[in-house]
Amino acid sequence: MDDKHTYRDVLRQVRKDLIDCANSKSWKKKTLIFFISLNFQVLFLYRHTRYLQHKSKLHKLLVLVFSYISKIVFQCHISERARIGTNLKMPHPTGIVIGDDVLIGDNVTIYQQVTLGSHGKSGFERAYPIIEDNVVIYAGAKVIGNITIGRNAVIGANAVVIKDVPPNAVAVGVPAKTIEKRVDKIG
Repeated sequence: MDDKHTYRDVLRQVRKDLIDCANSKSWKKKTLIFFISLNFQVLFLYRHTRYLQHKSKLHKLLVLVFSYISKIVFQCHISERARIGTNLKMPHPTGIVIGDDVLIGDNVTIYQQVTLGSHGKSGFERAYPIIEDNVVIYAGAKVIGNITIGRNAVIGANAVVIKDVPPNAVAVGVPAKTIEKRVDKIG
C-alpha cells in the first residue's frame, strides 16, 4: 500500500480484509469477524497506523496508541513502515514481528512467533526481506536480512532463513536449506 493513499483507500482495503477474513460477503459474518478475528483486528490496526504515520501530531498520538494496542493486546509488532499486500492470513498472530521495510505480497500466510527482520548490519541499501505472493511461513520461523522468498515457497517451522528461497521451494532447518520444489500448493 502506497503512502499517498487516501483514507477512503484505507477503508476499502480494510473492507477487503474483512471479506477475506470472513470468507463471505454476509454482513452477519463480517460483523462477527470484526469483533472476534485477531487476524482482522491486527490488520485493521496496521492499515490505520500506516495511513496515519505521516499526518499531524494528533494523528501520531493515534499511531502510538494503535501500536501499543497491537503490542500489548495482541503481542504482535507490525511496523507501520512495512508494506503488506492483500489477503494476509495470520491464523495465530501472537508473537509475530514484521520489521520496518519488509515487503509482503498477496495471499501470504504467517503463523505465530515468526520474525521478519533486519540483519542488523549498517551500510546496506536494504536490510529486510521481501516475501513474494502465496508464501506460507510456519510457526517460529525467522527470515532475516536482505533476502527474497520466492512465490509459492514454504518456510518450515523454526527455520532460520538467511539466504534467498527460490519460487515453489520448501526451506527447512537452521540455517534453512531448500529441500524440494513444491508440486502443489500447501497450506
